[in-house]
Amino acid sequence: MTPPTINDMMSAYAEDAVDFARQRFGISLDYSHASVEQVESIAAKLFQSQPKGFVGKLFHKGPSEEEIQTICKMLGGYIGEVLRRTKGAEWAINQEFSAIGLQNGETWLFPPAKIHKRLANGAEDNLWSYFRVVLDQPWVR
Repeated sequence: MTPPTINDMMSAYAEDAVDFARQRFGISLDYSHASVEQVESIAAKLFQSQPKGFVGKLFHKGPSEEEIQTICKMLGGYIGEVLRRTKGAEWAINQEFSAIGLQNGETWLFPPAKIHKRLANGAEDNLWSYFRVVLDQPWVR
C-alpha cells in the first residue's frame, strides 16, 4: 500500500473543512471560487469567538494551539485545493520556512499560514481578498 502524498493529505484536510463548515456553521462548501467567501465568513466567526485581551483570556478559554493548527490545515487546505484545482500547482513542504504550501516552480503560496494570520489579526487578513489577488496572479497556468 502506497503511503499518502502531501496532495492526498491536504485534499483530506479540505474535505474535513467541508464537513466542519456544514456541521458547525451550516455552510456548504463546493470548491467554487464563491465558496472561499464562505470560508472568510467562517474565519470571521472564529476570530470573533476568541477571547480578547488579558482579562478575556484569563476568564474564557480559547481554542488550544493544536485546535488552531487543525483549523488552519483544514481551511487552508480547502482554499489551497480550490486554487490547485483552478490554477494547478502541487502541495509540498517548503524546507526554508518548514511550512506546507502550494508550489509551482520557484513560486510558493501558503494558505494554511494565511488562515493562521486571519485568526490572529482579524479582518486585515481577509481571505476573500487574498484569494481574489492570488487568482489574478499569472503564477501558474
